[in-house]
Amino acid sequence: MDEEILSLLANFWESLQALTLEFQRLKDTTYQLYKKNEELKRENENLKKLLFAKGEAKGKEAQPQVGAGYANLARLYDEGFHICHLNFAEKRHGDCLFCQKLLEGPENEE
Repeated sequence: MDEEILSLLANFWESLQALTLEFQRLKDTTYQLYKKNEELKRENENLKKLLFAKGEAKGKEAQPQVGAGYANLARLYDEGFHICHLNFAEKRHGDCLFCQKLLEGPENEE
């Protein structure tokens, strides 16, 4: 009976040590994953900032400044004159696709 109890205690002790070792490995793996996750979060934030900064800069470049020149061309077109390079300042009879394309501006060119 004493030998059975000692044997059970020895088996229990071995199981406990194996479980402790497995728990330590799990804890180490979790810590490594946590560190990697934090690193990836920082990298993601930096990439988002970079992407949005480029997007804002590109957005500013893509939006042409509508100045007095475009306003004058639009006014001339509305008054019935061509503003395209083919027939500039000639009286217009109907719509002109070239003039309309010019009025759309450079943001639609691709």
